[in-house]
Amino acid sequence: MFKRIGLIIGTLILSILLLGYVFRLPLLQWAIAPELKKAGVTLSCLDFSITTKLNIHVQNMCVQYQGQQLTLKNITANTQQIIIEQVQLVTSTSSSSGNNSLAKPLNLALLDKRPLVSIKQLLLVNNQLSKELKLSISEPALNQFVIQGDIDATVRLQKNLVSGNFKINESHLKLIANNAFSSFQRITFDAQQQFNFDGINLDLKGDISAQYVDSYQQCQVQTHSQGKIAASVNLNSKAVILDTQALNNNLTLAPRCTALIDSSKLAIEPLPLNWQLTLPANINLENNQLSLPAISITSEGDKHYKLSITDTRLDTTRPIQSIQSQITLQVSKSVNDNLKINTQLSGGNLQGDFALALKKLPRLTNINAKNIHINGEFAISNVIDDTPTAHVNAQLSAAEVDGFNTSIVQYQAGITAKIDDKRNAEIALSHQFKSAQYKKYKLTGIHNTLTASAHLGAGEIFAKLAAKTSIKTINSPELQLKNIKVNSSGEQSRALQATHHAFVDGMELVVNHHFSSQAHPFEVIFPVQSILPLNSYINQFAPLATLTQGEFNGHIHGDINLQKASFKGEISKLTALYNDYLASDFDSIFSGQYNSGQLNVEPTTFSINELRAGAVINNITGHWRLNDEVQIDDVKGHVFDGNFGIERYIVGQPNQIVDVEFDNIDASKLVTFNEQSGISVSGRLAGSLPVHFDKNQVSVLDGQLFSQGEGRLKITNNAAFEAVLEQQQALKPVLGLLKDLDIQNLKSSVALKNDGWLKLGVNLQGYNKQAKQQVNFNYNHEENVFTLLRALRLSDEITQKVEQQYSQKGNQ
Repeated sequence: MFKRIGLIIGTLILSILLLGYVFRLPLLQWAIAPELKKAGVTLSCLDFSITTKLNIHVQNMCVQYQGQQLTLKNITANTQQIIIEQVQLVTSTSSSSGNNSLAKPLNLALLDKRPLVSIKQLLLVNNQLSKELKLSISEPALNQFVIQGDIDATVRLQKNLVSGNFKINESHLKLIANNAFSSFQRITFDAQQQFNFDGINLDLKGDISAQYVDSYQQCQVQTHSQGKIAASVNLNSKAVILDTQALNNNLTLAPRCTALIDSSKLAIEPLPLNWQLTLPANINLENNQLSLPAISITSEGDKHYKLSITDTRLDTTRPIQSIQSQITLQVSKSVNDNLKINTQLSGGNLQGDFALALKKLPRLTNINAKNIHINGEFAISNVIDDTPTAHVNAQLSAAEVDGFNTSIVQYQAGITAKIDDKRNAEIALSHQFKSAQYKKYKLTGIHNTLTASAHLGAGEIFAKLAAKTSIKTINSPELQLKNIKVNSSGEQSRALQATHHAFVDGMELVVNHHFSSQAHPFEVIFPVQSILPLNSYINQFAPLATLTQGEFNGHIHGDINLQKASFKGEISKLTALYNDYLASDFDSIFSGQYNSGQLNVEPTTFSINELRAGAVINNITGHWRLNDEVQIDDVKGHVFDGNFGIERYIVGQPNQIVDVEFDNIDASKLVTFNEQSGISVSGRLAGSLPVHFDKNQVSVLDGQLFSQGEGRLKITNNAAFEAVLEQQQALKPVLGLLKDLDIQNLKSSVALKNDGWLKLGVNLQGYNKQAKQQVNFNYNHEENVFTLLRALRLSDEITQKVEQQYSQKGNQ
């Protein structure tokens, strides 16, 4: 009976064991799954068995923890070792994490004795990796692991410390698939690092050799770093300290890079090919705050070039907005050739100063300059915003500047530019120099200021311009101008529209023009003003000429691109003195055109109230025109109480013949004697004088003079005439008839040589009533008419008038 009961109980126990083994998986998951779930672990699959050697064999095990999935296959475990054929760990990188708990010091529960672990294949899968990582892990001794595969490392576990070393090179970086790290493809490096981790602090130290190669327009740039590097990371404070003082960093440019800048054309030394990069002893990152004490880049050898970046601080979560740094660039080749730029960077704000000194200007253009100095300061705010502001102020000076046929001495310039947060921009330029030479023109005392303002917002840009220019003198072999002042204003959009108000030696004019790519119309306005300022120009061409009164005005309009213009002008009440010739009240209104280098003045009238040239000429009228040359036509006037006329005269033509016609001339005014001489002549005369102009010489050939109607000659108590009668007794009867002679006819030939000698061949026919006798008298007379006319001019009232007007107006 007991045997039967024992058999039944044994059978029952065996059945229970058999059922438990058959349903081992559901029972195990039912037992341990809730406990795992409390720890946030999900056991999704488990399949194990016990081998004949009493080894536990797990075919599959699936575990999920905080989005990470771990799959283990073919695990064989016994008291000596645990062998895992394949492990796959799938992880994902999240931009944020909800776990803000602080790290704690390691306190690993390490067993003194346990099976050694071996993982033949570990596959790591992450969305930031271009492919999965393949590793194998072995444990040759308790808590000492060897990792091989895509990463080689050794790890030693202690209760309070994890330590070891690893090797890494560029192939590991290339596993990173993120496009932001595409530049890693140009990096080659090899590093061997030792590490220690105590749960809070991670310390790294070891050797590194790295090289980065890039190119720009066939210019290859190579950066090489070699030496020791150390780092320390605190997981709680997020502090990172990087020690790079033992690193040797070099930057090398390929020889082809020098071709980017034609140093021979610029007359400068080629850019150095070798550079030294110096990093700080400690680079600190704590609480997202990065600190870089000092970084410098220096050219090797001559050390002419140096870039220093000091006191750099930034928040890594917003680096551009928070960065603060001091940047200094120095280029120093000699005392006379150096550049220094100091910049203080604070977030999106920049401010600094700069200074440049050059013995001579590099030959960037056809401009040569000597002893150049440039200095200034600048400030730029809100660089990263849509509303940046900026302010720049600079001064420039040069002892000499040569270029474009211009030579400048003691040049000075200043520039101020600014833009506000509403995109309103303004720039002011100032120039001044002692003297400038442009071809045959020399300018002295030049001062110029130019200001421009515009709104740089959306849409078409409109700029307002204003300028002031003053020039002390402009000299050339032909002309000298003084006291030039120009005030300009304008607007610039699609075209430039400007107005220039100029004063030149007291002469005023206004210039308006509208410049565009299609046309350049302009107008020049001379308002009504005194003509006296023109004396400064006229005296340069004709020193004996002086304007004493008068007004003028004018208007010119046309297109510069078309080389076309029309003009009109008016001269009124002009009085001018040339030597001792005086012309009074000249009036003329004229108009004309300029077309492709050809200047034309339409035929227009002119009038002169009085011309004093020994003889007084009144009421002169005529026409003048300009077509290649100035031509005067139909000149008429009154002289010696009669009339005269000139058909045509071409001003400036060296060889010409001008016919001067006289009519109804009062003989008593033409033949002027001293009132005490006792000689008087009356009657009317007419004549024709062909005046020959031969270069600078004037002569009269084949001139004629004849009487119009009857006249009279009377000689009374003239001592000279009486003396001739006494000396010429034979001629006394004939000469005596001239004392009281009614002139019936008078003819005379006129010849004037270019030296001023006048020769008259006179034939006088008349009747002496007292003697009741006809008289036919021939007489030849020679006299220097230039001397006579000058004596006549100086003897009349012209002297007083000229002196009075010249002193009162000519010097104004």
